[in-house]
Amino acid sequence: MPVLIAIAIYAIRLVRAPMDVRLKKRHAGPLTVTAGAVVLYLAWDWLRQDGISTVYFVGEFAGVAAAYLMTCTLVLATRLTWLEQWFGGLDRMYFWHKQYALGSMLLLSPHLLLHFFSGFDGSADHYAGTPRAGQLVGMGHVLGAASAIGLLVLVLISLGQVGRILRLPYERWLFLHRLTGLLLLSALVHGWFLDLVINGSAILLALYVTMATVGLAAYAYDELVLRRREPQADYTIHRVSRPATDIVELTLAPTGSHALPLIGGQFVYLRVGGRRAWREHPFSVAGVQPDGSVRLTVRALGRGTQKLYTDVREGLPATLNGPYGMFDHTLGGPRQIWIAGGIGIAPFLGWLTHPSGTLPHADLFYCAPTADTAPFLAELTEATECLPGLRLHPTFSRSQGHLTAERIRTTAGPLTPDTHVFLCGPASMVEDLSRDLHRQGIPRDHVHAEHFAFR
Repeated sequence: MPVLIAIAIYAIRLVRAPMDVRLKKRHAGPLTVTAGAVVLYLAWDWLRQDGISTVYFVGEFAGVAAAYLMTCTLVLATRLTWLEQWFGGLDRMYFWHKQYALGSMLLLSPHLLLHFFSGFDGSADHYAGTPRAGQLVGMGHVLGAASAIGLLVLVLISLGQVGRILRLPYERWLFLHRLTGLLLLSALVHGWFLDLVINGSAILLALYVTMATVGLAAYAYDELVLRRREPQADYTIHRVSRPATDIVELTLAPTGSHALPLIGGQFVYLRVGGRRAWREHPFSVAGVQPDGSVRLTVRALGRGTQKLYTDVREGLPATLNGPYGMFDHTLGGPRQIWIAGGIGIAPFLGWLTHPSGTLPHADLFYCAPTADTAPFLAELTEATECLPGLRLHPTFSRSQGHLTAERIRTTAGPLTPDTHVFLCGPASMVEDLSRDLHRQGIPRDHVHAEHFAFR
């Protein structure tokens, strides 16, 4: 109960805070998931029957909580556009997707250990007098073991360091990842067969079935509906240029009357050469022409983008899915700092070259190792010369060192609490600068970061 009161107080303070309503909404998703877990625990605690030991109860609830978090991961994997506003964009949805999956795996340890120390040996004798007496007990254990091992493997291969060691091709990783719903189903049936707490209360069983229904409906939507209902449009690769040895720039022209309603700063999923030629990959929109043509800038970082860099050519068919993302300068106030690292300049190019509204007064820091590795510097210089409210500050780490909050303040002026900072670049740069800016007094809700590590 104290946790729910704390969540309610936080929500009230958030509602009353003087900030854009879109910034308030992005807290609602994580808060709802947390409140749901607390309500789930209270229901299990209040409705558990007499004779259930505390050790057994905590161990079994850890299993239920693990299934709850895995259900949340499946819901967030649906890429439903209306969910973005409640989590702060698709990149944040995938962040929480990963966090909930890791949390689910961590809960399996107390589930197994406390189940063992409770003195419950899993035999049919313990189910005497229950609806599951002597029925399907062995099958329940098999399903539980299979789901635990399978989900653990899926989470491990999704971790960056493990993925780099295994060098698992994306197609195989994706195929294995698509088994998540089946493994969750196995875990849910395992709990239904064996959990004495669930089977001792009709209300708890109904809650459990509801949770299972939501998770499996999300999985079915992802597998059967998403690829057919996701907003998409057909394009043609109209122009290809390579402004640097590892960057390819594409201009895609719509092939029919339908073009996606895009603005700079959003991102789309690109598929080139048909459905089987080159797998889809998300990229930031670096500009949209009045005729609907879309500009994408791609750095060859992995095997997929390296293949795109070498093989893409003009005239190839392409499909764009989206748009996604909430990296939008209109979330900020009149005083803004924009920071781009490397290819993270893409959304800022979209804002500058084809602004969707009035641009604020902003200082743009374009970070690169050297001037030779900043291929868009000339274009940015020309664009900012036509926009008196914007100032460009090229920052080259090899000669000037990495950008810091102190250097930002020296160059752009005082960092006041009403300053909004927009960050896009390598994860390490975003994390370091975010911490540094917080220490300088910038509120967390005023630091907007585009997280593209999942891309």
